[in-house]
Amino acid sequence: MTTTLNFGYKAQQAATYLEPKLSQTGLKPSVFMILGSGFRDAVKEWSTHLEIAMADIPGYPAPRVEGHGTKLIGARITLEQGKIDVLVATGRIHLYEGYTAHSTCLPIFMAHELGISNIILTNAAGGVSTKAKKGSIVAISDHLNLMGQNVAAASTPDGRHNFVEMGNAYNSAWRESVCRDSGIESGIYAGMAGPSFETPAEAQMLRVMGADLAGMSTVQETIAARMCGINVFACSFVTNEAGGAGVDHTEVLKSVSQSFGTIKKTLESAANYCAQKK
Repeated sequence: MTTTLNFGYKAQQAATYLEPKLSQTGLKPSVFMILGSGFRDAVKEWSTHLEIAMADIPGYPAPRVEGHGTKLIGARITLEQGKIDVLVATGRIHLYEGYTAHSTCLPIFMAHELGISNIILTNAAGGVSTKAKKGSIVAISDHLNLMGQNVAAASTPDGRHNFVEMGNAYNSAWRESVCRDSGIESGIYAGMAGPSFETPAEAQMLRVMGADLAGMSTVQETIAARMCGINVFACSFVTNEAGGAGVDHTEVLKSVSQSFGTIKKTLESAANYCAQKK
């Protein structure tokens, strides 16, 4: 039977490696961000105090997919509500690369070990409903886990199981604040295993199920965050129509890069909410 023991140990190892490095910079991150396909340029205008290759962090899984960064960055963002320190993963790993749900969520467990209580998740997604138009950003209000795995499906070292409450998985007050400040809509995200894009029939199925977006990440990370009692804000950049013809990963990355300003504004609005709550 799988247990969370090994993953807890790996998360502790990663956190122990990072703690003195963060201390040397004076950073005290209260927010952890995971940036999806093409999002890594969002950090360029922030004041960077720490930059570490993920491969150098004990137990930390380094991304290999094009468009995902391989650095962990400690930054300070100047916002309306003052300055806030953030830890940023410039890329992520996925189930479709052959990893388990637990491996994809190690960064979340590491953030918990570092005492971080807020997580911002981003991804590139296909638009399923009419509200998820290509080129728009949609805040995630809920999800459908259609990935065939669940990171909570493991026993703890004392034999208990993780029955995780998911009623407000994507913090509603945080989401509503960002939607109001950034002028974006919210919608339901369908987590798919990937890496194939959705067929027309699958896209139709998702519409019937109530999904607005479809992507290949975020869901397991959100479950892991709620296991740890961490607040979650998540958003998708809509790069294509789910089930449409002619979509490829290169087109996804190009679409994200063309909307850098909108993406940066949304991320800073999400961080600003946390600065208000400090």
